[in-house]
Amino acid sequence: MGSKTSTTATALSNEEKEKLAREKFKKAHKATFDGDSISAEGIRELRAKGPEPIIVDVRTEDERKVSQLQGSIDEEQFWGLDEKSIGDRPIVAYCTIGFRSGLFAQKLKKQGFPHVYNSEGVVLWTHDPKAEPLIRIVTLHDEGKSKHIPVKEVHVYGNEWDLADDRFFHF
Repeated sequence: MGSKTSTTATALSNEEKEKLAREKFKKAHKATFDGDSISAEGIRELRAKGPEPIIVDVRTEDERKVSQLQGSIDEEQFWGLDEKSIGDRPIVAYCTIGFRSGLFAQKLKKQGFPHVYNSEGVVLWTHDPKAEPLIRIVTLHDEGKSKHIPVKEVHVYGNEWDLADDRFFHF
């Protein structure tokens, strides 16, 4: 795997990348979801007060293979949950910058889920120094178990969204 960092993004400081990523998120959120957004800090606060939120990663399998948020599930896993598992737990959808997760969050809201949030996305997650580490799930074939490995890598979907913090290797 190699870096696909765009020339434009690499010319920007982390502060400029974060500002541009926030602008892109606000635009994506406004276009897709008429509910609440949530930051990495907001997710920490949800987790602290309970009940544990359901974090749904709506990115592609290739994106999730690079890294994902700790404890997240994909859309298929979410739709496989029963009502009792979901209960009154908050649901947080996330993607790269907030567009795909906004569409998913809007779908959930229309279906009557009461506590749905559109996360700022994995790109802005990289700019929060207090955010939990991104992880890669590795299956240990000889043991039949999965291991969660903290990583400093993020799939940014494409050059337009290549605004992750420089502490992370971008794909």
